[in-house]
Amino acid sequence: MALNKDVLGAALYSRRNSFNDKTLDELIAEYGTLENLRLAICKADAEEIINHFKSAALITLNPAGLTAGATAVTGTAVSILT
Repeated sequence: MALNKDVLGAALYSRRNSFNDKTLDELIAEYGTLENLRLAICKADAEEIINHFKSAALITLNPAGLTAGATAVTGTAVSILT
């Protein structure tokens, strides 16, 4: 499966609900300070995004690379991330 905004959006929504289901006092008690809480939320979002890339990204490699006749070729083959 390729990257998908709906799948990623649902994962972020679910992750954020784990924070929204608690009161601010409960969250501060768990994380110590409001700044630590904000950092934890950002890290949770980042983790979901990274997991989405790991599980859903498709890399299409250019199997032909660079081809030529009898002479040397320089350059870069292009691959696509979807």
